[in-house]
Amino acid sequence: MPGVKLTTQAYCKMVLHGAKYPHCAVNGLLVAEKQKPRKEHLPLGGPGAHHTLFVDCIPLFHGTLALAPMLEVALTLIDSWCKDNSYVIAGYYQANERVKDARYIHAKPSVGSLSELRVQNLPNQVAEKVASRIAEGFSDSALIMVDNTKFTMDCVVPTIHVYEHHENKWRCRDPHYDYCEDWPEAQRISASLLDSRSYETLVDFDNHLDDIRNDWTNPEINKAVLHLC
Repeated sequence: MPGVKLTTQAYCKMVLHGAKYPHCAVNGLLVAEKQKPRKEHLPLGGPGAHHTLFVDCIPLFHGTLALAPMLEVALTLIDSWCKDNSYVIAGYYQANERVKDARYIHAKPSVGSLSELRVQNLPNQVAEKVASRIAEGFSDSALIMVDNTKFTMDCVVPTIHVYEHHENKWRCRDPHYDYCEDWPEAQRISASLLDSRSYETLVDFDNHLDDIRNDWTNPEINKAVLHLC
């Protein structure tokens, strides 16, 4: 399965969405640039190996995530926006409402190390259903769970678990892999945005439905990330 990477902008906006609504479940979509036809038989991990780069995220809802009519409206509008900007809906993210929605599991140890106990934030039925729908239209999609047990103001470690669709199931990928395109940059900028309380200005689709003047593409936060790069 091809790998996935997150730009700093995509990672930071996921973190800000969770930080704005720490008392709620939140979710959103991840978008990638439209793929050009690629050569067959490229070796994974070798020169020219393919991976999906999530260039941005679109925050969807906070609180109740299972309202099908609102999700349909959001998907229609966002799909139209993606087509206008040469993007494609390529992934889904979610942060669970309760810390107890996570569980401790024995992680596969790295070479020469002992088995470790770590927290894994689990996708629920809503997450798997929406992510599977996206996978029908984009084969290299991913489901990302934002781990609210790792939320800190200085963002010391990545707060995500990445799941891949394999044999009709969502399976957690290697937690030791760096899924950010530039983790030191993502860590520094997300910490700076949290410190400046930029999450207060983040707009999700719920906010847009309350007032259509609220722009769910979050141009101001995009500018802030670019300024800090």
